[in-house]
Amino acid sequence: MGRRQTDSDLHRFTLWVLFLIAAISCCMAYYSFSVLLKGNSDTIFVGSSESWRGNEEEREGDGCCGGVEHLELWGDAMKWGSDFKLNSSEECCRACKEMCEGDDGPCLCDSWVFCGNKQDCGSRFGECWLKKQKDALDPDWRDSGDKVIWTSGLVFGKGEGIIKLKTEHGIVNVKVSA
Repeated sequence: MGRRQTDSDLHRFTLWVLFLIAAISCCMAYYSFSVLLKGNSDTIFVGSSESWRGNEEEREGDGCCGGVEHLELWGDAMKWGSDFKLNSSEECCRACKEMCEGDDGPCLCDSWVFCGNKQDCGSRFGECWLKKQKDALDPDWRDSGDKVIWTSGLVFGKGEGIIKLKTEHGIVNVKVSA
């Protein structure tokens, strides 16, 4: 007794369906893990305007951040640092915050860059660059590391910020607004 032709076709069809399901599952798993485990080499947490540190007593009195040293944020310049020099990163942060309209208005400045080391900065000492990011959740940055002379920070409107969540798979930054 010979095999029926339809048994072979059904078996071949079943194998193709199983192969297709496996391929789609692998693609979905790859995409999910690549999103969750995005490389930390290009991810820098720059926090919220309310606090850069976890400890309440380390916060500045007015809620302005101290910034992240050795980080140079990029972005469109709203105020040129070569023409705008200040004494500290806190003053630079406050100048950026002052460009926000009212309590709930949009901020014309959402990031700042300050050069505060006299020896390393030379003629750039005191420069405060006020900038606008295309996406404050994923800010453009030029460079980071010990050789970078800049201190940078982000400013959000009232009731906005980024929460940093540590998970077993890495750090997740969530932008929140009230």
